[in-house]
Amino acid sequence: MNRMSFFFQIITKNIFKPKNLVNLAKEKVETQDDINHKTHEYEYNFNSIEEFFKNKFHQTNLTQYESELNELEEHVKVFFKEIDLEKYPSAKKPYPSDYSINPNARKFLYLLCRILKPKIIVETGVAYGLSSFYILKALEKNNLGKLYSIDSVFRPWQTERMIGSIIPQNLKERWTLVLGTSNKKLQQVFDNLEDVDIFIHDSLHTYKNMMFEFECAINKLRQGIIISDDVLENDAFHDFTREHNVKNSIINVKDKSGLGIIETT
Repeated sequence: MNRMSFFFQIITKNIFKPKNLVNLAKEKVETQDDINHKTHEYEYNFNSIEEFFKNKFHQTNLTQYESELNELEEHVKVFFKEIDLEKYPSAKKPYPSDYSINPNARKFLYLLCRILKPKIIVETGVAYGLSSFYILKALEKNNLGKLYSIDSVFRPWQTERMIGSIIPQNLKERWTLVLGTSNKKLQQVFDNLEDVDIFIHDSLHTYKNMMFEFECAINKLRQGIIISDDVLENDAFHDFTREHNVKNSIINVKDKSGLGIIETT
């Protein structure tokens, strides 16, 4: 599908869904505005997730989780083997295969949840649900915790059914999916929860949206951790952490990206 056909399909299939067109327009404008917010050169504080855990939690024996992680990766391989047979964009493949959180980042989320044993986690951005899957599996192993995820459907080939489609049914009892954009739903979710231990940003990676989500999260998490994928894409992580003078670090997750960590304790 060429670019013209791609956008024509979006417009024609959303012609009677003005909210979807508004969301798409906002995304386009914010993405374009990010050209003005890419001035800071980031440096990694940790060159691996193993280095992070050794430094922050004195946790050096991560090998005890290897079999659990291998089991998760096998599930991912089987899922994408089927998905990759489908054509993108389509109802059966609404997101590109490389749209998902990278292996090192999802490994980090699993280990963090296994070690910290959080009670409440909130995340934005789900897609196929790889991060959600890893988190929910960790919560199951801990026999503790719930995950609240926010994601939206506004492209014509996307459906609610495919959001989190990698998540096995037996893990969904600890999962609540909230449909909508984070700028409409995130504060509502926070308001309905007494405490939140971990917040994960992985939705629209624009300066405006990241700053909004970070602000909501820091006002809610009195003692917790804020995690952001793809912090190297703009200056939001840099500007926010300096504005609030919070302890932070960036982990190299090996894909020319960075996983940003903010400690609110």
